[in-house]
Amino acid sequence: MSMHFLQSGILATFFSGGLLSLLSAIGYPSFRRHLLSLPCHFRAKVLAVTLCGPLLLGILITLFGLLPSWMASHDEATEHCATHANGMAHLCWFDPLVHLSDQFWTIGAGLMVGVLGYGMVAALRFWLRIRRFQAALNLISEYDARHRVYRIDSERAFVFAAGLFAPRVFISSHLIEQLSGPQLAVVLAHEQSHCRRRDMLWRLCLSIASLLHFSATRRQLLRDLELAQEQICDTEAVQCVSDRLLVAETLIKIVRQLNLSMPEANPAISAFNGSHIELRIRQLLEQPEPLPRTTVWLSALLFGLLLSGVVSLTMPLHHLL
Repeated sequence: MSMHFLQSGILATFFSGGLLSLLSAIGYPSFRRHLLSLPCHFRAKVLAVTLCGPLLLGILITLFGLLPSWMASHDEATEHCATHANGMAHLCWFDPLVHLSDQFWTIGAGLMVGVLGYGMVAALRFWLRIRRFQAALNLISEYDARHRVYRIDSERAFVFAAGLFAPRVFISSHLIEQLSGPQLAVVLAHEQSHCRRRDMLWRLCLSIASLLHFSATRRQLLRDLELAQEQICDTEAVQCVSDRLLVAETLIKIVRQLNLSMPEANPAISAFNGSHIELRIRQLLEQPEPLPRTTVWLSALLFGLLLSGVVSLTMPLHHLL
């Protein structure tokens, strides 16, 4: 019985998650235009829920199968299909893969274990690479108590926040010399905001939790999340210096001077590099409008309807096969 529930839970997770991923791939390009017009704090929350949506929905529907009323009907559900003679039980309200053979199940389970194993190895290698990179930064940097930042003697201009659990801000001595006092305050406030919010850690976790999304949709969602995080930190920099124009001017100056090229995209690093420059400047120069309360309620209603729709589709799709 426990193996039957395990099989059902895995199938339910991938089926319902895949269905929501398909709906996201179809609907997100149209929804994105409206999403980018929303305040960055609210947009970051919507993007986080969207990234985790397929996985969370799959887990939620799997947990529904553990409800006493559903478990009591397990025997009745497994007896109504003749295909249960092959020994693979399922919960009929969310298994559309009932007609697959044991061999297909074994191959699929083996493939999933292989993918998870590869992911664990890749995660371990990534963690070791982060540790080596942080160790190298600690060797070449010196803590500047005045600015609460780690200074690196270099003729290149760069500034970035690095680390997952204990992030730090690193800046080159050359960039410190090139910036005025107020401009340096803007840059440091921006990067220290990334550290306080643990943006690098959140981005890494969400990139892992969003693996059920289609790759193109997932990349776009992560880019939009990065934009929202950058705009949030720009906003906090504005609150620090009380001058929107100064933050915009500093951002433009940094884009012109920054000559650091990262060897590869690294979720553990957040560089003040002018990414999404046009949208960030637009937010800084335009007075942000407060988020209407109706937008919050309509968004919650839309998410609830989407969740209900996916749950209601599982049984009809099962009986169409």
